[in-house]
Amino acid sequence: MIRTVQVEKVENQTLVMNNDIPPSENASSRRFWGVRERPYQVSNPGGLEIAPGDMVEIYLPPGRTILTSSLFFLLPLMLFPLGYYLTRSWLTLRGAAADAGDIEALAGLGGFALLAAGIPLGALLRGLAGRLAGRKGRTLSGVPRITRVLSPEEALAFRMKNKSCGSCTLCK
Repeated sequence: MIRTVQVEKVENQTLVMNNDIPPSENASSRRFWGVRERPYQVSNPGGLEIAPGDMVEIYLPPGRTILTSSLFFLLPLMLFPLGYYLTRSWLTLRGAAADAGDIEALAGLGGFALLAAGIPLGALLRGLAGRLAGRKGRTLSGVPRITRVLSPEEALAFRMKNKSCGSCTLCK
């Protein structure tokens, strides 16, 4: 997957800000939830000349994107029915609840508990998979790489395409 981002800082590591979402649509929801954009690290294997404020294209390996999405979304989703079924079976065998409605409610809570546990578990598994791949010489690193620097004309076209609002550093 290729994304267009703006370089925030260049030192030992290159930090970029994501600019795929038009700022006008982005600003209201971010303001409501109190979310601020955080820069993330990318590599520059080609040794391209970049400076803060440059627009660059980065490459995100599809396998890594799919793995991360699966661990973050699918794992907790698959754990919900498992938690529901295990809790329901355990309560039925134990005879703890007097009413079938109580069993269903407690089974739902058990499913939700495993769903909630699946999010940090997915993050842990993602980290372990990255370390294991690194030991075997494969790359599953979370660091995207810069493929090219956009010319000023291309950067302007990108701003126009995304309905710039003029409020962020990209639009100014």
